[in-house]
Amino acid sequence: MTISSMKDQAGKPKADKVRRSAKRVASGRGATKLEKGVPFSIKGLFALVPLWLMQFFFVLGILVLSCWGLQQVRWGWPVEQVEIEGEFRYWQAQDLAKQLFWVKEQNFFSLDVRKVKQEVEGLALIKSAQVKKVWPDTLFVKFKEDIPVAGWNQQTLLNPNGEELILSGRFDASGLPKLFGPEKKIEQVMRQFQRFQSRLSAVDASLVSVTMNSVGSWQIELENGWAIHLGRQQLEQRLERLIELLKILPQEKVAVVDLRYGKGAAIKWLSV
Repeated sequence: MTISSMKDQAGKPKADKVRRSAKRVASGRGATKLEKGVPFSIKGLFALVPLWLMQFFFVLGILVLSCWGLQQVRWGWPVEQVEIEGEFRYWQAQDLAKQLFWVKEQNFFSLDVRKVKQEVEGLALIKSAQVKKVWPDTLFVKFKEDIPVAGWNQQTLLNPNGEELILSGRFDASGLPKLFGPEKKIEQVMRQFQRFQSRLSAVDASLVSVTMNSVGSWQIELENGWAIHLGRQQLEQRLERLIELLKILPQEKVAVVDLRYGKGAAIKWLSV
């Protein structure tokens, strides 16, 4: 073997190492370094949107929510209960509740309490009413009845002020005293009835009827069956005489007492 060939053989490994190193260097120079991913940023996204556009959508959202809320309040909050308080002499709570059945179909906020008040006061024998809403779902009604104290000419009823009342057919007024007289004398008849009743109550006597005829003469009928003629004059004195007679006469035997005399009375007895 020659010296040159030995040098060539000895140099091959070095050349191979050089080539491999060159390849590694070349491969290193041609590679791209991978970087970690950048996280998504809301702040960055909003930075790309104009301020006026964000304000527009913000206001629009508030308007939409407000409209939705108003619709819920208007249609989604019904009256669930009706509470009624009153004297309950003629009306009963359940009867008034039936008259106001439509209230439960109404929205609590939009219900007009003035309309309810007007309807209640328009009912027979209702003098006044107070109506209010009670949170969260109740309508409260407090009413006062216009109490009739007597019938008038077999047509209407009278309250203590002599005012005529319209009587519904559902009420029984048969037990009330009956007053009769000229239409223009209604207040006078009522006042005289109250005077008679006040004095007679001292001896436990009750009036059944009071009549004033066209010439101003008075006649009364008592619960014990007595028919009394008082005339037109000296009514107070004659009434006092009647009270004395009620104390001393056997009431079950008297039919008519005529007090149209100066100091006495004519008595008609019941036939045996």
